[in-house]
Amino acid sequence: METELILTLQRGLIWDERVVGDLFLGGVGVGAFLFAFLLWRFAEERYQPLAKVAAVIAPVSVSAGLGLLFWKLGNKLNVHQMMLNVSPTSVMWWGALIQGAFVTLSALFAFRLLFPHVRLPKVLSASVTGVLGVPFAVAVGIYHGLLLAVLTSHPLWASGPMIVTSVLLFTVTGVAASLLLYVVLRSFVRFDTGPSDTFAQGLKPVAWVLIAGAALLLITLFAWWVDLRFGSIPARLALQAMLAEYGIMLAVFGIGFGLVLPIVLGVLMLPRFGDGRTPSAALVGLACLLLLIGGFTIRYAAVIGGQLPTPLSVMATLS
Repeated sequence: METELILTLQRGLIWDERVVGDLFLGGVGVGAFLFAFLLWRFAEERYQPLAKVAAVIAPVSVSAGLGLLFWKLGNKLNVHQMMLNVSPTSVMWWGALIQGAFVTLSALFAFRLLFPHVRLPKVLSASVTGVLGVPFAVAVGIYHGLLLAVLTSHPLWASGPMIVTSVLLFTVTGVAASLLLYVVLRSFVRFDTGPSDTFAQGLKPVAWVLIAGAALLLITLFAWWVDLRFGSIPARLALQAMLAEYGIMLAVFGIGFGLVLPIVLGVLMLPRFGDGRTPSAALVGLACLLLLIGGFTIRYAAVIGGQLPTPLSVMATLS
């Protein structure tokens, strides 16, 4: 009996837009959870509605990202095999466990913030679920960076700044998404936060977090470019290929509109977060929306651009 070997190749990209969506939404959820926990644990009472909004975003966003990843899978009926087969050396296996635990803890935390008077066992209190959720949230954020960085066959991803970029992205996009949704909801729902101008003045520390995070992202992206531009020939080839295809998009929407413009808007609004003045809700929402667009663009250019074949013209240039 002759043995026949059949090799099946996937056409197109191995990781497509759905993986980009999973990484982006997962980062938003992680950042929103950490933001909600810090507000709930350390901020004044007037910040608690914002903490509740952020807490709800966390499990919904991560679950939506996992849904996109599930949609990407070829044979969806084989998903259970990943849980049945223990594989501690697999980054994907650890990622599935960590993200599943995080979704459960963040959902319980959000429920306790929304319904604090519902009687549940103390082990399910906001304090317990919140404290347990923090390390899982950080682990998910780092995992999203490692998921790319450990793939040394893709020089665009196998870089130290990639992990730092992932951490900064979930911080900035999580806070921006929470503040954007809160600003929108305030147009339809009345939150018990005291005088609206008092609350707006109290957002100054949040504005500083977004400005500083966006500025650090700019520095990290520059470090990423330097690491690739002056690195090995495969790294230089990968960078040239990505910039040839997505360089304009990254520069305009990822850096220009997505980071630089929100920083400028934030600096201009800072004086209006105090001295009895109130910043424009529309302007705050616009800055947050631009940060989300920038975060998604950076994710897209990194994930999709990291899989592009190197053009022959680029190889000839570097040879």
